[in-house]
Amino acid sequence: MHPDDREPIRQAIELSIAERTPYNVHYRTVDPDSGAMNWVRAIARTSYAADGTPIRFDGVTLDVSDQKRAEASLRESEQRRRLALDAAELEAWHIDPATNTLTTDDRFRKIFAGSNEVIDYEQAVATLHPDDRERVQEAIAAATRPDDPAPYAEEYRVVHNNGAVRWVFAKGRVTYNCAEPRQLMSFDGTVADITDSKLVEEERERLVGQLRDADRRKDEFLATLAHELRNPLAPIRNGLQIMRLVGAEGPLEQARAMMDRQLTQLVRLVDDLLDVSRVTSGKFELRREQVELRAVIDAAVETSRPAFDQAGHEFEISVPDEPIVLDGDPTRLAQVVSNLLTNSAKYTHQGGRVRLAVRRENGTAVLTVADNGIGIPPDMLGRIFEMFTQVDRALEKTTGGLGIGLSLVKGLVEMHGGTIEASSEGEGTGSEFTVRLPMVSSPVQNGGPPAIDQPVASSSRRILVTDDNVDSAESLAMLLELLGNDVSTANDGLQALEVAERFLPHVILLDIGMPKLNGYEACRRIREQPWGKNAVLIAMTGWGQDEDKRRSQEAGFDHHLVKPVDPGALVKLLRSLKKPEKA
Repeated sequence: MHPDDREPIRQAIELSIAERTPYNVHYRTVDPDSGAMNWVRAIARTSYAADGTPIRFDGVTLDVSDQKRAEASLRESEQRRRLALDAAELEAWHIDPATNTLTTDDRFRKIFAGSNEVIDYEQAVATLHPDDRERVQEAIAAATRPDDPAPYAEEYRVVHNNGAVRWVFAKGRVTYNCAEPRQLMSFDGTVADITDSKLVEEERERLVGQLRDADRRKDEFLATLAHELRNPLAPIRNGLQIMRLVGAEGPLEQARAMMDRQLTQLVRLVDDLLDVSRVTSGKFELRREQVELRAVIDAAVETSRPAFDQAGHEFEISVPDEPIVLDGDPTRLAQVVSNLLTNSAKYTHQGGRVRLAVRRENGTAVLTVADNGIGIPPDMLGRIFEMFTQVDRALEKTTGGLGIGLSLVKGLVEMHGGTIEASSEGEGTGSEFTVRLPMVSSPVQNGGPPAIDQPVASSSRRILVTDDNVDSAESLAMLLELLGNDVSTANDGLQALEVAERFLPHVILLDIGMPKLNGYEACRRIREQPWGKNAVLIAMTGWGQDEDKRRSQEAGFDHHLVKPVDPGALVKLLRSLKKPEKA
Protein backbone atom coordinates (compact mmCIF):
# COMPACT_ATOMS: atom_id res chain seq x y z
CA MET A 1 0.00 0.00 0.00
CA HIS A 2 1.19 3.48 -0.77
CA PRO A 3 2.60 5.07 2.43
CA ASP A 4 0.35 8.11 2.06
CA ASP A 5 -2.77 5.91 2.07
CA ARG A 6 -2.00 3.65 5.08
CA GLU A 7 -3.27 5.91 7.85
CA PRO A 8 -6.45 7.02 6.02
CA ILE A 9 -7.32 3.38 5.27
CA ARG A 10 -6.68 2.29 8.89
CA GLN A 11 -9.01 5.06 10.07
CA ALA A 12 -11.67 4.07 7.51
CA ILE A 13 -11.60 0.43 8.75
CA GLU A 14 -11.92 1.49 12.40
CA LEU A 15 -14.78 3.88 11.54
CA SER A 16 -16.65 1.19 9.59
CA ILE A 17 -16.33 -1.35 12.44
CA ALA A 18 -17.17 1.04 15.21
CA GLU A 19 -20.14 2.74 13.52
CA ARG A 20 -21.29 -0.27 11.47
CA THR A 21 -21.05 1.79 8.23
CA PRO A 22 -20.19 0.46 4.76
CA TYR A 23 -16.52 0.15 3.95
CA ASN A 24 -15.89 1.33 0.38
CA VAL A 25 -12.50 2.96 -0.25
CA HIS A 26 -9.84 3.51 -2.94
CA TYR A 27 -6.15 3.36 -2.27
CA ARG A 28 -2.87 2.84 -4.07
CA THR A 29 -0.46 -0.07 -4.05
CA VAL A 30 3.19 -0.02 -5.00
CA ASP A 31 5.02 -2.97 -6.55
CA PRO A 32 8.21 -3.39 -4.43
CA ASP A 33 10.22 -4.60 -7.45
CA SER A 34 9.17 -2.31 -10.30
CA GLY A 35 7.84 0.60 -8.28
CA ALA A 36 4.69 0.59 -10.45
CA MET A 37 1.63 2.04 -8.78
CA ASN A 38 -1.90 0.68 -9.13
CA TRP A 39 -5.27 1.70 -7.80
CA VAL A 40 -7.42 -0.65 -5.75
CA ARG A 41 -11.04 -0.45 -4.69
CA ALA A 42 -11.89 -2.30 -1.46
CA ILE A 43 -15.42 -3.20 -0.34
CA ALA A 44 -16.02 -4.95 3.02
CA ARG A 45 -18.40 -5.50 5.91
CA THR A 46 -18.09 -6.48 9.54
CA SER A 47 -19.74 -9.51 11.25
CA TYR A 48 -20.68 -9.07 14.89
CA ALA A 49 -21.39 -11.48 17.78
CA ALA A 50 -24.69 -11.43 19.69
CA ASP A 51 -23.25 -9.04 22.19
CA GLY A 52 -22.12 -6.69 19.39
CA THR A 53 -18.49 -7.66 19.42
CA PRO A 54 -16.93 -7.58 15.91
CA ILE A 55 -15.79 -11.12 15.08
CA ARG A 56 -14.94 -10.93 11.35
CA PHE A 57 -14.12 -8.27 8.64
CA ASP A 58 -14.85 -9.74 5.19
CA GLY A 59 -14.37 -7.99 1.84
CA VAL A 60 -13.14 -7.95 -1.76
CA THR A 61 -10.63 -5.84 -3.68
CA LEU A 62 -10.80 -4.77 -7.32
CA ASP A 63 -8.03 -3.38 -9.58
CA VAL A 64 -9.43 -0.04 -10.79
CA SER A 65 -6.17 1.36 -12.17
CA ASP A 66 -7.54 1.75 -15.74
CA GLN A 67 -10.61 3.57 -14.46
CA LYS A 68 -8.50 5.91 -12.32
CA ARG A 69 -6.16 6.68 -15.22
CA ALA A 70 -9.13 7.43 -17.49
CA GLU A 71 -10.61 9.75 -14.86
CA ALA A 72 -7.27 11.52 -14.46
CA SER A 73 -6.93 11.90 -18.23
CA LEU A 74 -10.45 13.29 -18.43
CA ARG A 75 -9.69 15.83 -15.71
CA GLU A 76 -6.49 16.89 -17.44
CA SER A 77 -8.33 17.19 -20.74
CA GLU A 78 -10.99 19.34 -19.13
CA GLN A 79 -8.32 21.51 -17.52
CA ARG A 80 -6.59 21.97 -20.89
CA ARG A 81 -9.92 22.77 -22.55
CA ARG A 82 -10.73 25.29 -19.86
CA LEU A 83 -7.26 26.83 -20.18
CA ALA A 84 -7.65 27.11 -23.96
CA LEU A 85 -11.09 28.69 -23.62
CA ASP A 86 -9.78 31.15 -21.05
CA ALA A 87 -6.75 32.05 -23.18
CA ALA A 88 -8.96 32.66 -26.22
CA GLU A 89 -11.62 34.37 -24.11
CA LEU A 90 -14.16 31.82 -25.34
CA GLU A 91 -17.03 30.18 -23.57
CA ALA A 92 -18.43 26.74 -24.34
CA TRP A 93 -22.12 25.94 -24.57
CA HIS A 94 -24.11 22.73 -24.79
CA ILE A 95 -27.70 22.27 -25.91
CA ASP A 96 -29.65 19.10 -25.24
CA PRO A 97 -32.18 18.95 -28.10
CA ALA A 98 -34.40 16.52 -26.25
CA THR A 99 -35.17 19.05 -23.53
CA ASN A 100 -33.89 22.26 -25.22
CA THR A 101 -31.71 22.71 -22.14
CA LEU A 102 -28.83 25.15 -22.42
CA THR A 103 -25.76 24.47 -20.27
CA THR A 104 -23.23 27.28 -19.84
CA ASP A 105 -21.19 29.00 -17.18
CA ASP A 106 -20.62 32.57 -15.97
CA ARG A 107 -18.67 33.84 -18.97
CA PHE A 108 -21.40 32.84 -21.44
CA ARG A 109 -24.02 34.55 -19.31
CA LYS A 110 -21.83 37.63 -19.01
CA ILE A 111 -21.46 37.78 -22.80
CA PHE A 112 -25.13 37.21 -23.57
CA ALA A 113 -26.91 38.96 -20.73
CA GLY A 114 -24.29 41.09 -19.01
CA SER A 115 -24.84 39.33 -15.68
CA ASN A 116 -24.13 36.06 -13.90
CA GLU A 117 -27.79 35.02 -13.66
CA VAL A 118 -28.60 31.64 -15.16
CA ILE A 119 -30.43 31.87 -18.50
CA ASP A 120 -32.18 29.16 -20.48
CA TYR A 121 -32.27 28.63 -24.23
CA GLU A 122 -35.30 30.83 -24.85
CA GLN A 123 -33.81 33.65 -22.78
CA ALA A 124 -30.57 33.40 -24.75
CA VAL A 125 -32.51 33.64 -28.04
CA ALA A 126 -34.40 36.65 -26.68
CA THR A 127 -31.12 38.56 -26.24
CA LEU A 128 -30.40 38.39 -30.00
CA HIS A 129 -30.65 41.71 -31.80
CA PRO A 130 -34.00 41.90 -33.65
CA ASP A 131 -32.22 42.48 -36.98
CA ASP A 132 -30.09 39.34 -36.50
CA ARG A 133 -32.52 36.97 -34.76
CA GLU A 134 -34.16 35.43 -37.83
CA ARG A 135 -30.83 34.88 -39.57
CA VAL A 136 -29.30 33.17 -36.53
CA GLN A 137 -32.32 30.93 -36.01
CA GLU A 138 -32.23 29.90 -39.66
CA ALA A 139 -28.51 29.09 -39.29
CA ILE A 140 -29.23 26.94 -36.21
CA ALA A 141 -31.99 25.11 -38.05
CA ALA A 142 -29.67 24.45 -40.99
CA ALA A 143 -26.90 23.24 -38.66
CA THR A 144 -29.18 20.79 -36.80
CA ARG A 145 -31.07 19.22 -39.70
CA PRO A 146 -30.66 15.42 -39.87
CA ASP A 147 -29.56 15.30 -43.50
CA ASP A 148 -26.47 17.25 -44.59
CA PRO A 149 -26.21 19.69 -41.66
CA ALA A 150 -24.64 23.02 -42.55
CA PRO A 151 -21.57 24.42 -40.76
CA TYR A 152 -22.49 26.81 -37.97
CA ALA A 153 -20.33 29.93 -37.68
CA GLU A 154 -22.19 33.19 -37.18
CA GLU A 155 -21.49 36.77 -36.17
CA TYR A 156 -24.40 38.60 -34.60
CA ARG A 157 -25.38 41.11 -31.95
CA VAL A 158 -26.90 40.61 -28.52
CA VAL A 159 -28.68 43.27 -26.51
CA HIS A 160 -28.31 43.42 -22.71
CA ASN A 161 -31.05 44.56 -20.38
CA ASN A 162 -29.37 47.97 -20.02
CA GLY A 163 -29.49 48.45 -23.80
CA ALA A 164 -25.80 47.76 -24.39
CA VAL A 165 -25.14 46.04 -27.73
CA ARG A 166 -22.34 43.50 -27.99
CA TRP A 167 -21.03 41.62 -31.04
CA VAL A 168 -20.43 37.89 -30.64
CA PHE A 169 -19.06 35.10 -32.81
CA ALA A 170 -20.51 31.63 -32.26
CA LYS A 171 -19.29 28.38 -33.78
CA GLY A 172 -20.75 24.93 -33.19
CA ARG A 173 -21.39 21.42 -34.44
CA VAL A 174 -23.95 18.69 -33.86
CA THR A 175 -23.62 15.09 -32.66
CA TYR A 176 -25.92 12.31 -33.89
CA ASN A 177 -26.42 8.74 -32.72
CA CYS A 178 -25.61 5.81 -34.97
CA ALA A 179 -29.19 4.54 -35.29
CA GLU A 180 -31.39 4.93 -38.32
CA PRO A 181 -33.06 7.28 -38.70
CA ARG A 182 -30.35 9.47 -37.17
CA GLN A 183 -31.27 11.28 -34.00
CA LEU A 184 -29.71 14.52 -32.77
CA MET A 185 -27.91 13.97 -29.49
CA SER A 186 -26.33 17.37 -28.78
CA PHE A 187 -25.40 20.76 -30.24
CA ASP A 188 -22.11 22.05 -28.82
CA GLY A 189 -19.93 25.03 -29.53
CA THR A 190 -18.12 28.15 -28.38
CA VAL A 191 -18.93 31.83 -28.28
CA ALA A 192 -16.66 34.87 -28.08
CA ASP A 193 -17.26 38.56 -27.49
CA ILE A 194 -15.82 40.32 -30.59
CA THR A 195 -17.18 43.80 -29.88
CA ASP A 196 -13.73 45.40 -29.63
CA SER A 197 -12.51 43.89 -32.90
CA LYS A 198 -15.76 44.95 -34.59
CA LEU A 199 -15.26 48.51 -33.41
CA VAL A 200 -11.72 48.46 -34.77
CA GLU A 201 -12.99 47.07 -38.08
CA GLU A 202 -15.71 49.70 -38.31
CA GLU A 203 -13.18 52.45 -37.56
CA ARG A 204 -10.85 51.06 -40.21
CA GLU A 205 -13.68 50.98 -42.76
CA ARG A 206 -14.58 54.55 -41.83
CA LEU A 207 -11.01 55.70 -42.31
CA VAL A 208 -10.71 53.79 -45.58
CA GLY A 209 -13.91 55.45 -46.74
CA GLN A 210 -12.53 58.85 -45.81
CA LEU A 211 -9.30 58.13 -47.67
CA ARG A 212 -11.26 56.90 -50.69
CA ASP A 213 -13.36 60.06 -50.66
CA ALA A 214 -10.25 62.19 -50.27
CA ASP A 215 -8.62 60.35 -53.17
CA ARG A 216 -11.71 60.88 -55.32
CA ARG A 217 -11.83 64.58 -54.44
CA LYS A 218 -8.11 64.85 -55.22
CA ASP A 219 -8.62 63.28 -58.64
CA GLU A 220 -11.57 65.56 -59.32
CA PHE A 221 -9.55 68.60 -58.25
CA LEU A 222 -6.58 67.63 -60.41
CA ALA A 223 -8.82 66.97 -63.41
CA THR A 224 -10.55 70.34 -62.96
CA LEU A 225 -7.21 72.09 -62.44
CA ALA A 226 -5.81 70.50 -65.60
CA HIS A 227 -8.93 71.50 -67.55
CA GLU A 228 -8.72 75.09 -66.36
CA LEU A 229 -5.00 75.25 -67.15
CA ARG A 230 -5.31 73.62 -70.56
CA ASN A 231 -8.03 75.93 -71.84
CA PRO A 232 -5.88 79.10 -71.88
CA LEU A 233 -2.85 77.12 -73.10
CA ALA A 234 -4.68 76.07 -76.27
CA PRO A 235 -4.88 79.50 -77.97
CA ILE A 236 -1.30 80.26 -76.89
CA ARG A 237 -0.03 77.12 -78.62
CA ASN A 238 -2.14 77.85 -81.69
CA GLY A 239 -0.81 81.39 -81.83
CA LEU A 240 2.80 80.25 -81.60
CA GLN A 241 2.28 77.79 -84.46
CA ILE A 242 0.67 80.51 -86.57
CA MET A 243 3.70 82.72 -85.97
CA ARG A 244 5.90 79.85 -87.09
CA LEU A 245 3.93 79.19 -90.26
CA VAL A 246 3.81 82.82 -91.37
CA GLY A 247 7.58 82.99 -91.00
CA ALA A 248 8.55 85.00 -87.93
CA GLU A 249 12.14 86.22 -88.13
CA GLY A 250 14.83 87.74 -85.97
CA PRO A 251 13.90 88.77 -82.43
CA LEU A 252 10.27 87.82 -83.09
CA GLU A 253 11.23 84.23 -83.92
CA GLN A 254 13.55 84.09 -80.89
CA ALA A 255 10.70 85.23 -78.65
CA ARG A 256 8.32 82.74 -80.30
CA ALA A 257 10.78 79.86 -79.81
CA MET A 258 11.32 80.83 -76.17
CA MET A 259 7.57 80.96 -75.54
CA ASP A 260 7.11 77.63 -77.28
CA ARG A 261 9.74 76.00 -75.06
CA GLN A 262 8.17 77.37 -71.89
CA LEU A 263 4.70 76.36 -73.04
CA THR A 264 5.93 72.82 -73.66
CA GLN A 265 7.32 72.73 -70.13
CA LEU A 266 4.02 73.93 -68.69
CA VAL A 267 2.02 71.38 -70.68
CA ARG A 268 4.38 68.63 -69.52
CA LEU A 269 3.96 69.75 -65.91
CA VAL A 270 0.17 69.58 -66.17
CA ASP A 271 0.33 66.14 -67.79
CA ASP A 272 2.81 64.80 -65.21
CA LEU A 273 0.63 66.02 -62.37
CA LEU A 274 -2.31 63.97 -63.65
CA ASP A 275 -0.24 60.98 -64.74
CA VAL A 276 1.55 60.50 -61.42
CA SER A 277 -1.80 60.60 -59.63
CA ARG A 278 -3.18 57.86 -61.87
CA VAL A 279 -0.02 55.74 -61.66
CA THR A 280 0.17 55.83 -57.85
CA SER A 281 -3.56 55.04 -57.50
CA GLY A 282 -3.43 52.12 -59.95
CA LYS A 283 -5.82 53.78 -62.42
CA PHE A 284 -3.30 54.05 -65.24
CA GLU A 285 -3.37 51.70 -68.24
CA LEU A 286 -0.56 51.22 -70.75
CA ARG A 287 -1.24 50.97 -74.47
CA ARG A 288 1.30 48.31 -75.23
CA GLU A 289 2.81 47.50 -78.60
CA GLN A 290 6.18 46.33 -79.84
CA VAL A 291 8.37 49.39 -80.21
CA GLU A 292 12.02 49.94 -81.15
CA LEU A 293 13.91 51.72 -78.37
CA ARG A 294 15.70 53.97 -80.85
CA ALA A 295 12.36 55.45 -81.92
CA VAL A 296 11.45 56.05 -78.26
CA ILE A 297 14.77 57.80 -77.66
CA ASP A 298 14.42 59.93 -80.82
CA ALA A 299 11.00 61.15 -79.66
CA ALA A 300 12.31 61.85 -76.14
CA VAL A 301 15.37 63.73 -77.40
CA GLU A 302 13.18 65.82 -79.69
CA THR A 303 10.97 66.72 -76.72
CA SER A 304 13.91 67.51 -74.44
CA ARG A 305 16.09 69.31 -77.00
CA PRO A 306 14.86 72.84 -76.11
CA ALA A 307 16.02 72.38 -72.49
CA PHE A 308 19.53 71.43 -73.66
CA ASP A 309 19.70 74.25 -76.20
CA GLN A 310 18.60 76.82 -73.65
CA ALA A 311 21.17 75.66 -71.09
CA GLY A 312 23.97 75.26 -73.65
CA HIS A 313 24.70 71.68 -72.53
CA GLU A 314 26.89 69.25 -74.42
CA PHE A 315 24.74 66.21 -75.17
CA GLU A 316 26.14 62.80 -76.11
CA ILE A 317 24.11 59.79 -77.18
CA SER A 318 25.26 56.21 -77.67
CA VAL A 319 22.76 53.65 -78.95
CA PRO A 320 23.63 50.27 -80.57
CA ASP A 321 22.98 49.91 -84.32
CA GLU A 322 21.11 46.62 -83.80
CA PRO A 323 17.40 47.12 -83.03
CA ILE A 324 16.37 46.83 -79.39
CA VAL A 325 12.67 45.97 -79.23
CA LEU A 326 10.47 46.48 -76.18
CA ASP A 327 6.88 45.55 -75.39
CA GLY A 328 5.47 48.77 -74.04
CA ASP A 329 3.61 52.02 -74.47
CA PRO A 330 5.80 54.11 -76.81
CA THR A 331 4.38 57.40 -75.57
CA ARG A 332 5.00 56.55 -71.91
CA LEU A 333 8.45 55.11 -72.58
CA ALA A 334 9.37 58.32 -74.38
CA GLN A 335 8.00 60.21 -71.36
CA VAL A 336 10.35 58.22 -69.09
CA VAL A 337 13.42 59.06 -71.17
CA SER A 338 12.34 62.67 -71.71
CA ASN A 339 11.78 63.24 -67.99
CA LEU A 340 15.23 61.84 -67.17
CA LEU A 341 16.89 64.02 -69.80
CA THR A 342 14.99 67.12 -68.72
CA ASN A 343 15.85 66.38 -65.08
CA SER A 344 19.57 66.18 -65.91
CA ALA A 345 19.37 69.36 -67.99
CA LYS A 346 17.62 71.17 -65.16
CA TYR A 347 20.11 70.20 -62.43
CA THR A 348 23.29 70.69 -64.46
CA HIS A 349 24.96 74.11 -64.50
CA GLN A 350 25.03 76.14 -67.72
CA GLY A 351 27.31 74.57 -70.33
CA GLY A 352 27.37 71.20 -68.62
CA ARG A 353 27.49 67.70 -70.05
CA VAL A 354 24.76 65.02 -70.27
CA ARG A 355 25.20 61.55 -71.77
CA LEU A 356 22.54 59.00 -72.75
CA ALA A 357 23.76 55.46 -73.38
CA VAL A 358 22.03 52.18 -74.17
CA ARG A 359 23.39 48.64 -73.98
CA ARG A 360 22.15 45.05 -73.97
CA GLU A 361 22.57 42.93 -70.89
CA ASN A 362 21.20 39.35 -70.69
CA GLY A 363 17.95 40.04 -72.52
CA THR A 364 17.54 43.42 -70.84
CA ALA A 365 17.84 46.89 -72.33
CA VAL A 366 19.91 49.07 -70.00
CA LEU A 367 19.54 52.82 -70.48
CA THR A 368 21.62 55.30 -68.49
CA VAL A 369 21.37 59.09 -68.28
CA ALA A 370 24.45 60.63 -66.65
CA ASP A 371 25.37 64.29 -66.05
CA ASN A 372 28.05 66.37 -64.35
CA GLY A 373 25.49 68.46 -62.47
CA ILE A 374 24.88 69.24 -58.83
CA GLY A 375 24.69 65.58 -57.75
CA ILE A 376 22.59 63.91 -55.07
CA PRO A 377 23.53 63.84 -51.36
CA PRO A 378 23.81 60.30 -49.91
CA ASP A 379 20.86 60.87 -47.56
CA MET A 380 18.63 61.72 -50.55
CA LEU A 381 19.41 58.71 -52.76
CA GLY A 382 16.86 56.51 -51.01
CA ARG A 383 14.10 59.12 -51.36
CA ILE A 384 14.77 60.65 -54.76
CA PHE A 385 11.87 58.77 -56.41
CA GLU A 386 9.31 59.66 -53.74
CA MET A 387 6.44 62.01 -54.57
CA PHE A 388 7.23 65.74 -54.16
CA THR A 389 10.86 65.01 -53.21
CA GLN A 390 13.40 67.61 -54.29
CA VAL A 391 17.11 67.94 -53.74
CA ASP A 392 17.21 70.92 -51.35
CA ARG A 393 19.67 73.44 -52.83
CA ALA A 394 19.21 77.07 -51.94
CA LEU A 395 21.05 78.20 -55.10
CA GLU A 396 19.25 75.71 -57.35
CA LYS A 397 15.70 76.21 -56.12
CA THR A 398 14.91 78.46 -59.07
CA THR A 399 15.32 75.44 -61.39
CA GLY A 400 13.21 73.09 -59.26
CA GLY A 401 9.77 71.75 -60.09
CA LEU A 402 7.08 70.06 -58.05
CA GLY A 403 9.18 66.95 -57.48
CA ILE A 404 6.83 64.63 -59.39
CA GLY A 405 8.84 63.84 -62.53
CA LEU A 406 11.06 61.10 -61.05
CA SER A 407 8.17 59.60 -59.09
CA LEU A 408 6.25 59.31 -62.36
CA VAL A 409 9.28 57.82 -64.11
CA LYS A 410 9.63 55.12 -61.44
CA GLY A 411 5.94 54.25 -61.65
CA LEU A 412 5.98 53.98 -65.45
CA VAL A 413 9.19 51.92 -65.50
CA GLU A 414 7.79 49.44 -62.97
CA MET A 415 4.54 49.18 -64.93
CA HIS A 416 6.69 48.02 -67.88
CA GLY A 417 8.28 45.33 -65.69
CA GLY A 418 11.52 47.26 -65.30
CA THR A 419 13.61 48.88 -62.59
CA ILE A 420 15.29 52.23 -62.08
CA GLU A 421 18.04 53.30 -59.71
CA ALA A 422 19.93 56.51 -59.03
CA SER A 423 23.59 56.86 -58.11
CA SER A 424 25.83 59.78 -57.24
CA GLU A 425 29.14 60.30 -55.47
CA GLY A 426 27.63 63.27 -53.64
CA GLU A 427 27.15 66.99 -54.08
CA GLY A 428 28.80 68.50 -57.14
CA THR A 429 29.75 65.14 -58.64
CA GLY A 430 26.83 64.64 -61.03
CA SER A 431 24.17 61.95 -61.10
CA GLU A 432 23.41 58.79 -63.04
CA PHE A 433 20.02 57.15 -63.54
CA THR A 434 19.90 53.55 -64.79
CA VAL A 435 16.74 52.05 -66.28
CA ARG A 436 16.45 48.33 -67.03
CA LEU A 437 13.62 47.10 -69.26
CA PRO A 438 12.89 43.58 -70.58
CA MET A 439 13.48 43.12 -74.34
CA VAL A 440 11.51 41.17 -76.95
CA SER A 441 12.89 39.70 -80.16
CA SER A 442 10.36 40.78 -82.83
CA PRO A 443 11.33 43.55 -85.26
CA VAL A 444 9.08 46.58 -85.63
CA GLN A 445 8.57 49.35 -88.13
CA ASN A 446 8.41 52.94 -86.97
CA GLY A 447 7.32 56.02 -88.84
CA GLY A 448 8.80 59.45 -88.45
CA PRO A 449 7.27 62.32 -86.50
CA PRO A 450 4.49 64.31 -88.16
CA ALA A 451 5.27 67.64 -89.73
CA ILE A 452 2.91 70.57 -89.73
CA ASP A 453 4.51 72.78 -92.34
CA GLN A 454 2.59 71.25 -95.27
CA PRO A 455 -1.13 71.33 -96.17
CA VAL A 456 -3.18 68.62 -94.51
CA ALA A 457 -4.27 67.07 -97.80
CA SER A 458 -4.19 67.77 -101.48
CA SER A 459 -7.85 68.78 -101.35
CA SER A 460 -9.22 71.26 -98.84
CA ARG A 461 -11.42 70.05 -95.98
CA ARG A 462 -14.33 71.89 -94.50
CA ILE A 463 -13.63 71.98 -90.76
CA LEU A 464 -15.87 73.36 -88.04
CA VAL A 465 -14.10 74.46 -84.85
CA THR A 466 -16.39 74.80 -81.82
CA ASP A 467 -15.10 76.20 -78.53
CA ASP A 468 -16.64 78.60 -76.01
CA ASN A 469 -13.14 80.06 -75.58
CA VAL A 470 -13.23 82.51 -78.49
CA ASP A 471 -9.44 82.92 -78.58
CA SER A 472 -8.97 79.17 -78.76
CA ALA A 473 -11.53 78.74 -81.54
CA GLU A 474 -10.25 81.64 -83.67
CA SER A 475 -6.55 80.79 -83.27
CA LEU A 476 -7.10 77.14 -84.19
CA ALA A 477 -9.24 78.20 -87.17
CA MET A 478 -6.47 80.51 -88.35
CA LEU A 479 -3.89 77.72 -88.02
CA LEU A 480 -6.05 75.25 -89.98
CA GLU A 481 -6.68 77.85 -92.73
CA LEU A 482 -2.94 78.39 -93.10
CA LEU A 483 -2.68 74.61 -93.64
CA GLY A 484 -5.09 74.83 -96.59
CA ASN A 485 -8.53 74.16 -95.14
CA ASP A 486 -11.89 75.91 -95.27
CA VAL A 487 -12.75 76.65 -91.64
CA SER A 488 -15.76 77.96 -89.77
CA THR A 489 -16.22 78.51 -86.02
CA ALA A 490 -18.93 78.32 -83.36
CA ASN A 491 -18.86 79.16 -79.66
CA ASP A 492 -21.53 76.93 -78.11
CA GLY A 493 -23.27 73.64 -78.84
CA LEU A 494 -26.46 75.08 -80.33
CA GLN A 495 -24.51 77.40 -82.60
CA ALA A 496 -22.41 74.43 -83.72
CA LEU A 497 -25.57 72.64 -84.88
CA GLU A 498 -26.78 75.71 -86.78
CA VAL A 499 -23.43 76.38 -88.48
CA ALA A 500 -22.85 72.70 -89.28
CA GLU A 501 -26.24 72.40 -91.00
CA ARG A 502 -25.29 75.24 -93.40
CA PHE A 503 -21.55 74.55 -93.67
CA LEU A 504 -21.76 70.72 -93.96
CA PRO A 505 -18.23 70.18 -92.55
CA HIS A 506 -16.15 67.09 -93.24
CA VAL A 507 -14.54 67.40 -89.78
CA ILE A 508 -16.04 68.87 -86.60
CA LEU A 509 -13.80 69.77 -83.65
CA LEU A 510 -16.02 70.02 -80.57
CA ASP A 511 -15.17 71.27 -77.10
CA ILE A 512 -16.95 69.32 -74.33
CA GLY A 513 -17.66 71.91 -71.64
CA MET A 514 -19.75 74.49 -73.50
CA PRO A 515 -22.80 76.61 -72.59
CA LYS A 516 -26.33 75.97 -73.93
CA LEU A 517 -25.42 72.49 -75.17
CA ASN A 518 -22.36 70.52 -74.08
CA GLY A 519 -20.16 68.67 -76.52
CA TYR A 520 -21.54 65.21 -75.71
CA GLU A 521 -25.13 66.23 -76.47
CA ALA A 522 -24.09 68.27 -79.52
CA CYS A 523 -22.30 65.20 -80.88
CA ARG A 524 -25.39 63.02 -80.37
CA ARG A 525 -27.65 65.51 -82.18
CA ILE A 526 -25.20 65.87 -85.07
CA ARG A 527 -25.12 62.09 -85.47
CA GLU A 528 -28.93 62.10 -85.76
CA GLN A 529 -28.77 64.34 -88.88
CA PRO A 530 -28.24 62.83 -92.34
CA TRP A 531 -25.36 65.23 -92.99
CA GLY A 532 -23.73 64.30 -89.66
CA LYS A 533 -23.62 60.52 -89.97
CA ASN A 534 -20.39 60.43 -92.00
CA ALA A 535 -18.72 63.53 -90.56
CA VAL A 536 -15.58 62.98 -88.49
CA LEU A 537 -16.23 64.26 -84.97
CA ILE A 538 -13.23 64.99 -82.77
CA ALA A 539 -13.57 65.88 -79.09
CA MET A 540 -11.15 68.70 -78.30
CA THR A 541 -11.21 69.35 -74.56
CA GLY A 542 -9.28 70.04 -71.40
CA TRP A 543 -10.86 66.93 -69.85
CA GLY A 544 -8.44 64.06 -70.48
CA GLN A 545 -9.22 61.35 -67.91
CA ASP A 546 -10.01 57.80 -69.09
CA GLU A 547 -13.62 58.30 -68.01
CA ASP A 548 -13.83 61.44 -70.19
CA LYS A 549 -12.54 59.51 -73.20
CA ARG A 550 -15.02 56.70 -72.57
CA ARG A 551 -17.92 59.16 -72.41
CA SER A 552 -16.85 60.86 -75.64
CA GLN A 553 -16.73 57.51 -77.42
CA GLU A 554 -20.21 56.60 -76.13
CA ALA A 555 -21.53 59.97 -77.34
CA GLY A 556 -20.38 59.23 -80.90
CA PHE A 557 -17.00 60.94 -81.22
CA ASP A 558 -14.44 59.32 -83.52
CA HIS A 559 -11.41 60.76 -81.70
CA HIS A 560 -10.53 62.51 -78.42
CA LEU A 561 -7.78 65.16 -78.28
CA VAL A 562 -6.66 66.87 -75.07
CA LYS A 563 -5.95 70.60 -74.99
CA PRO A 564 -3.64 72.20 -75.76
CA VAL A 565 -3.77 70.08 -78.91
CA ASP A 566 -0.36 69.26 -80.35
CA PRO A 567 -0.55 70.72 -83.89
CA GLY A 568 1.64 67.88 -85.19
CA ALA A 569 -0.71 65.26 -83.72
CA LEU A 570 -3.75 67.07 -85.15
CA VAL A 571 -2.16 67.26 -88.61
CA LYS A 572 -1.25 63.58 -88.46
CA LEU A 573 -4.84 62.72 -87.55
CA LEU A 574 -6.29 64.85 -90.34
CA ARG A 575 -3.93 63.31 -92.88
CA SER A 576 -5.07 59.83 -91.83
CA LEU A 577 -8.71 60.62 -92.68
CA LYS A 578 -10.33 59.64 -95.94
CA LYS A 579 -10.24 62.45 -98.49
CA PRO A 580 -13.57 64.23 -98.76
CA GLU A 581 -15.62 63.78 -101.90
CA LYS A 582 -15.82 66.78 -104.19
CA ALA A 583 -19.05 68.69 -103.99
